Amino acid sequence: MAGAAGLVRIGGAMLAVALLAAPAEAQFLFGSAPKGPPLTREQVRIRLLDGCVLTQSGKAADQGAGPKCNCYASRVAKAMTDADILAYSSTKKLTPTVQAEATKALAVCK
Repeated sequence: MAGAAGLVRIGGAMLAVALLAAPAEAQFLFGSAPKGPPLTREQVRIRLLDGCVLTQSGKAADQGAGPKCNCYASRVAKAMTDADILAYSSTKKLTPTVQAEATKALAVCK
């Protein structure tokens, strides 16, 4: 069923779900998923923005999560060193130093 797309009904709404088996197959064949080139600072910023919007939507007041998350993602990406970006590229997790900056950014950004 690799590459197949389906629809799932959740709470009365239709949600498109893509079922992609390629990464799982690559992990089975090669022992781990193949790694691409490291992310750029802009790619990190966009991933942080996306993650923030997903977790903050519905929590922010009248403006929505967009402005707060844009501020957050920009501040955190700027605070990251090249080593932090490399670490995030491979682990998809923020280093403890960057986590502290992220906490500050969430408090400052409105």
